[in-house]
Amino acid sequence: MKVLLIDADSVIPNLPLMKLGGWHKSKGDDVILHKCNLPYYPTRKKITYYVPHTLLDEFDIVYCSVVFDGNAPYIKGKNIIFGGTGFDLTTVLPDEIEYFEPDYSLYPNNHTSYGFITRGCIRNCSFCKVPKKEGYIHKVNNIDDIVRHKQVKFLDNNILAFPDHEQILQELVDKKIKCQFNQGLDIRLLNERNSKLLSELNYWGEYTFAFDSYAYKDIIEEKLSLLKWAKDWQLRFFVYVHPDMSIRETVQRIIFLKNHKCLPYVMRDISCWGSVYNPFYIDICSYTNQVDFFKKSSFQDFLIKRHTSKSSKFRIEQSLRLWNENS
Repeated sequence: MKVLLIDADSVIPNLPLMKLGGWHKSKGDDVILHKCNLPYYPTRKKITYYVPHTLLDEFDIVYCSVVFDGNAPYIKGKNIIFGGTGFDLTTVLPDEIEYFEPDYSLYPNNHTSYGFITRGCIRNCSFCKVPKKEGYIHKVNNIDDIVRHKQVKFLDNNILAFPDHEQILQELVDKKIKCQFNQGLDIRLLNERNSKLLSELNYWGEYTFAFDSYAYKDIIEEKLSLLKWAKDWQLRFFVYVHPDMSIRETVQRIIFLKNHKCLPYVMRDISCWGSVYNPFYIDICSYTNQVDFFKKSSFQDFLIKRHTSKSSKFRIEQSLRLWNENS
């Protein structure tokens, strides 16, 4: 049997497709992966991928994984089996495939392992799909089930919420595994014990937490005292932004993080692109997500460097006014 796997928009190797590929190869099937590289941003040009009829005739089965909302319609063809968060929240792999070893050869330039020790979350954030898709936090794999390379990115959504997370962190410490939790850590669950374990990890990159609402400022300030072992700019915070949030709340979170020598990573809700403040959102994203600019430049200096044409004067004035009025 011949199998076609379509990776619509993954920014990292697509774990479900690798598991499907590995499972089919174990049955003796021929497997081909096609990457479409569709962007998340709704304003970016997207090229529709048409599965040729000859391929549909040639392949016995076609799977497509879509991560981001709005990208599924750009994959055209008959009898395609769709899945992924960008398609729906109900389609899941059968257990025999979900727990099958992923076939990393489908992404030959990759040198990192990916996987979930836990799935789900204890929170119920309005903007997050995890509770609907994965439910309450529960363990799904052991560390040794995941690690196949010299470094690993764990995709857990809230590892610190898992009751036995300290044993997991201790195992990572003992085995000296080069690792990263790239979906963010819940700083509200930080204590002296798990903070010490985090400091002892063979960690890769910045430790990432979340600052989704300015209402969490006091507890974040309190918990930062438990992270004094971290170097300046070694902590990163996801800063979720939605048009319904006040501009003041967004600016204040960014300023708070800069004052504490922490890096913000502004994550815009897709509805931001339809907002009258979209140019401002683009400017603060460009400012904060470019680390060197953020560390060394004021927002005003950054705007002047970013917008150099005479026609950009109004843009600079508008963004700077919003920043100054809310800082």
